[in-house]
Amino acid sequence: MKISKIYCAYFSPGDTTKKVVTGIARSFKDYPVEEINLTDYDVRQNHFRFTENQLLIIGAPSYGGRIPTPVADVLGRFKGINTPVVLVTVYGNRAIDDTLMELKKELSDKGFIPVAAASFIGQHTYLSDLAHGRPDEKDMEIVKEFGDKLRERLRLAVIYDMKDLDVPGSYPYEKPPMTQFPFNVETNEYCIYCMLCAGVCPMKAISDSNPRDINNDVCIRCGACIRICPAQAKSFTEEPLNALRDRLLRPLCSERKEPWYTIG
Repeated sequence: MKISKIYCAYFSPGDTTKKVVTGIARSFKDYPVEEINLTDYDVRQNHFRFTENQLLIIGAPSYGGRIPTPVADVLGRFKGINTPVVLVTVYGNRAIDDTLMELKKELSDKGFIPVAAASFIGQHTYLSDLAHGRPDEKDMEIVKEFGDKLRERLRLAVIYDMKDLDVPGSYPYEKPPMTQFPFNVETNEYCIYCMLCAGVCPMKAISDSNPRDINNDVCIRCGACIRICPAQAKSFTEEPLNALRDRLLRPLCSERKEPWYTIG
């Protein structure tokens, strides 16, 4: 398969998905590589076109077993012409459910040919000791292994001869998209109005003039504003978040889940 350029597209408010996707691309170091940061609201308003001689590596976190709603929206503006695509998801040590299946279906319907897929583990947004520090060194070794094997497979392959890619998940999807949350983002008295939070919000849910003004109907609780705040002025609503942590997340902390990948 003749590849002229690699595109790395990722939605990654916590930078874990970006780390995995760009790590895979490093195996293609002899090719020109262009990053598409879908975390940026303005970038997501563009239309994206790809040809059969380009490779798209696209990554998204798993939100409740589905791709995040902003990713689902922007995929409507993706168009391929028999373009090979690598599907990647990163999840917080719980499960990917239908995330890869959704990526596969959405892109297959738009002119892309899935040639490989992978799931990796990243530190959970709501519970820092769940998959803490991941993807770690061991994970990144598997990222490199996957990228190296992928490059060799594509070098030898004719895309039309590659088998239909089998990925986990089901269609119709078992779970609805994650659009409702039992907690909000709050701002305390330590806020210094630096406006860094508004700048990193992938949904533009925070007012450009008042960091306390948050549209929680639009916010996807990705935690980007919390991580960047220099005054530790932002947090999720404590009581409902703690209930979620205790009920669903803490029981998962004792098990280390491992990456998975497949190449057509």
